[in-house]
Amino acid sequence: MPKIPQEIINKIVEHAQDELPNEACGLISQSKDKSTMQADRVTNTAKSPYRYEMSPIEMLKLEQNREKNSNNLFAIYHSHVASPAYPSPTDVRMAFFPPGETNNPPMFPTTYYILVSLANDDPKVRAFFIRTGGEIEEEIIEVTT
Repeated sequence: MPKIPQEIINKIVEHAQDELPNEACGLISQSKDKSTMQADRVTNTAKSPYRYEMSPIEMLKLEQNREKNSNNLFAIYHSHVASPAYPSPTDVRMAFFPPGETNNPPMFPTTYYILVSLANDDPKVRAFFIRTGGEIEEEIIEVTT
């Protein structure tokens, strides 16, 4: 069960709203001792309401910073502007390398995929693992203060 501070939930929902009409995307890191969490926006280079592609340069810089600070990659997040907060077939395909090779282990097997849906007035935030075979497992988020 992912424990996520309300502040982080607010930040990713705000990011999703700021990027309309396109999908937003970003990374959430967590300190090794799990005492702090940080959400970082990443540019969606696809600039699309239907999919996202994270800027590789921004991702590399965030990864270097995480390594320098001994933090862990907690989650990859993105928004769905008009559909439910549930991984689409494209989201599942892109969780593997090469994309679509779902018989391989996913690229980030211990990292949550967090989706924000803006399909309704009340944004929904849900967390998932994507497993080998393309299996999707929802994890109920415990929102903390």
